[in-house]
Amino acid sequence: MRYAVIGGGNTGQAIASYLSLNEKKVKLYTRDSYKAKRISEEGLKLKGVYSANIKLKAYSSLSEVIADSEIIIIATTSSGHKPIINQIKPFLEKNQTIVFFPGYWGAVECHEILGHEIENKNITIAETSAMPFISKADNNGSVYINRIKNNVLISTLPTSTSLSISTSFLDDFPQLVQAKNIFETSLNNTNVVVHTPISLFNASRIDASEEFQFYAIGASPLAVRYIENLDNERRTIADLFQIKTENILTILNNFYRTNYSNLYDALPGLFPDAAAPTTFDHRYFTEDIPFGLVPISEIGKKAGIETPFTDSIINTASLFLNKNYRKDGVNFEGMTFEEISSLGSLTEKIN
Repeated sequence: MRYAVIGGGNTGQAIASYLSLNEKKVKLYTRDSYKAKRISEEGLKLKGVYSANIKLKAYSSLSEVIADSEIIIIATTSSGHKPIINQIKPFLEKNQTIVFFPGYWGAVECHEILGHEIENKNITIAETSAMPFISKADNNGSVYINRIKNNVLISTLPTSTSLSISTSFLDDFPQLVQAKNIFETSLNNTNVVVHTPISLFNASRIDASEEFQFYAIGASPLAVRYIENLDNERRTIADLFQIKTENILTILNNFYRTNYSNLYDALPGLFPDAAAPTTFDHRYFTEDIPFGLVPISEIGKKAGIETPFTDSIINTASLFLNKNYRKDGVNFEGMTFEEISSLGSLTEKIN
């Protein structure tokens, strides 16, 4: 398989390094031309779960990266999905596959932008429920993959010719498990119900740029109880689409093959050293609210389902930070519940 990885941050560098380690043909895109030059000349040092010196070609030209690639992995922040889709649209070729790591409703946004191009060029659109690794890249050419997740869901948008992603891709990412549809992947994203409540419950600390352990210190009993209520609303929305979703504790235990009995112990136990954000310009706000909580709330509105815990988070953060997260996020504007539902279909393996 020939891969293009779009995004030169933590996830993009980790995925490109992992694929190169497994002898796949990979081109990495970063908008930073200096970073592209450095990676191409010096490679990357892969550390943590894996240890290797990775030789990799990186580019700051999207057209060069997209050309002749069979699989295009988009590993940008979710706020970057729409801009990237618009930018790569002119360069897309027939029979290519686009995968969002992770989804955050990226498949829906892709459907909105590409429209008939998906069918005309036989493009497969897929997304995952989470990043495949916990990873960190520094500015000195080192990429740390600290942990590999298991049972990460993947699904595709249905088209007249494709219901799933190829088995060759699934062989390259054995931690991926096929889901029923994009509702199952986007609604099984654990980040959206965990990050923002803890952040808002510790807003004064973040506002003061205080350094503290996000889960070990920040995940108080009240914050965890709010997370569980938020999680119940997520699962209620998932029930509308008749998809299987577990509670947040079960999902985390499945990811990391642990058996914590309660969420209050699980969060600091799994991530004891995780640092809290020291600014509100952080993905816990810029990503998890507009591309995680807003779609849950908006689907609820269209279906006549109340989501008070989700709405309170969105409204409080919007007022607190003077943002319009509903307008900026995935709000399914102009779509009925029936039209949203039509974006789902059974996922089956193809060769």
